[in-house]
Amino acid sequence: MPTTDKYNEILVDDLVGVMIFFFITVMVVLIILVYQRKKARHHQQIRDMKKRFSEELLKSQLEMQEETFNRISQEIHDNVGQIMSLAKVQISIMTESNDMNKDMLNDVKLNIGKAMTDLRDIARSLSSDRIRTLSVHAAALSEAERLNKSGIIQIDVEVEGQERKMQEDKKLIMFRIIQESIQNIIKHAKASETIIRFSYNTDEVETVISDNGQGFDIVEATNRSTGLGLSNIRTRAMLAGGRSKIESRPETGTTIIINMPYE
Repeated sequence: MPTTDKYNEILVDDLVGVMIFFFITVMVVLIILVYQRKKARHHQQIRDMKKRFSEELLKSQLEMQEETFNRISQEIHDNVGQIMSLAKVQISIMTESNDMNKDMLNDVKLNIGKAMTDLRDIARSLSSDRIRTLSVHAAALSEAERLNKSGIIQIDVEVEGQERKMQEDKKLIMFRIIQESIQNIIKHAKASETIIRFSYNTDEVETVISDNGQGFDIVEATNRSTGLGLSNIRTRAMLAGGRSKIESRPETGTTIIINMPYE
């Protein structure tokens, strides 16, 4: 009898051990399945976020292209169109008078040359490939020189620190933000001077765009349609992994601060 009891006790112990082992195995399998499911869900969320980011980035780039094209179209109409119209009038005068006036002919030549230079400068500001080959501050300096020649506004570019390599997409978005900021200043600020200061820090470049214009109430502008430009700046900086801050008050000018990581 004792032998049978001992045998039964051993059998019960074995069954309990098997059940515990089976329970632990099931728990481990369940934990692995839950982990794998969460991991798959996490990867799917990352894919969805990347897809949304790509879509938003593409949308933002298309909007920037559309705004840039509209701006360039206006510049061609206002600047190049006027110069060419003047040259056409001068040629018509010479044709009708049958007098090839050398001074007027020279003026026509100069006007056409100026129009060609303006068109080249505009083409450069449109070229994404050219912008990618330059540093952000070099691209901004080229844009400033182009606008300074027009006499509409005076733009100075300052650089602090050592230039760092930046991802091309970030660089392009950064430059387009600067372009849009300058155009907002020209359209709305009634400013005569603008300073663009680049500070190359360890992990990011800080760009400060300041003007001496009339300023505005940020809250009021944000609540009206005129706040769309401010929203675009914030959105585009965020999409590129950066941060933006806009400071302004009536009669005090406006300062736009953009912090953009290199990677």
